[in-house]
Amino acid sequence: MKKINYKKIAGIVTSFCLTFLLPIFVTHALPGCDPSTITNPLGCNNNSVEAILLKIMDIVALIGGIVVAFFIIFSGFKFVMARGNEGELTKAKNMFYATVIGGAILLGASIIANIVVTTVETIKKTP
Repeated sequence: MKKINYKKIAGIVTSFCLTFLLPIFVTHALPGCDPSTITNPLGCNNNSVEAILLKIMDIVALIGGIVVAFFIIFSGFKFVMARGNEGELTKAKNMFYATVIGGAILLGASIIANIVVTTVETIKKTP
């Protein structure tokens, strides 16, 4: 039986997606955008640096929130699998603490970014 080359299959699938599917997403008009132009993938209302930075921060916060939720669940799984072993319990506690601290940093960064952008927009509007 012939061995399957997964790297080659992954390369073919990636090439297909980049060649045929990516142009569809790039040229697809978002609701409220002009369909005759190439659409900004971050949305047609993101015309300033502040708006783009907020959009990027929102995407990072969304992905980071999903990762934090996964690692909280995973650390709970590690607590259960420790079965009273002190070394494994310590590892699970450290993972949980690191996850909560990382989530707090992510939340704080998102809040600070929103405050900075709002402040800059307010300063720009005042004469």
